[in-house]
Amino acid sequence: MLNKIKYHKSSLNDQIAYLHENQNSEISIFFFGGYSSSMTGTKATALSAWCKTNNLNFIRFDYSGHGSSAGEFEDGGISKWSEEAHEIFNLCKSKINIIIGSSMGGWISLIVAKRNPQTIHGLIGIASAPDFVVGEWNRLSKEQKTQIKKDGKIIINWDKYSEDYTITYKFLEDGKKNMILHEPIKIKCPIRLLHGRLDQVISFETSEKIINKIESENKQLKIIEDGDHSLSRDQDLKILFQTITELAL
Repeated sequence: MLNKIKYHKSSLNDQIAYLHENQNSEISIFFFGGYSSSMTGTKATALSAWCKTNNLNFIRFDYSGHGSSAGEFEDGGISKWSEEAHEIFNLCKSKINIIIGSSMGGWISLIVAKRNPQTIHGLIGIASAPDFVVGEWNRLSKEQKTQIKKDGKIIINWDKYSEDYTITYKFLEDGKKNMILHEPIKIKCPIRLLHGRLDQVISFETSEKIINKIESENKQLKIIEDGDHSLSRDQDLKILFQTITELAL
């Protein structure tokens, strides 16, 4: 796979690694990953295989500071990473385009969909996490808040299924500039949201808020009763594939 990676020099001057698995289809599926994830993760890899089997173009990439892309992770944020996603989308889009966003990628997918209303034809959110910086901040103890302001970053772990990760004060402050749940979300394309009821990182109530705020008349939320935040089990992926089929095929 590594020899197939291409690089896009972003407008913010980072080399963004991406894979454009082109099946010469009129339909392209994009995957926007989560915070501190990469395009070689379980969902991205499974989607690649499924899209190949179903003769759909598949595009995945690493945000700056992630995976095979250049840049420092701690220099990133929603503003920067959503711009990179927007640029990769416009570089690789085809006649019909479906975006899948996982966790933070669900937030970024909503931002990109608002910017590209004429060329995005469907959006699937997996444990979507718009505005999660507020929750991150509120979960910090008084001591942690003092530390992140002083040091600029902190290492935390909210989910027993995940590894520790670094979150920066810069990221939290930038995220506040990109919040979308305080007003109607002006997206008209079909929307499908998947969320695990047992999600310990982002409550399924976040997806309920998105559904209520989104202006699309073709929208649906599926709560996976025994699902966690990752939704990477075989049964979760089967639901994801069925959802793509519903929107794209």
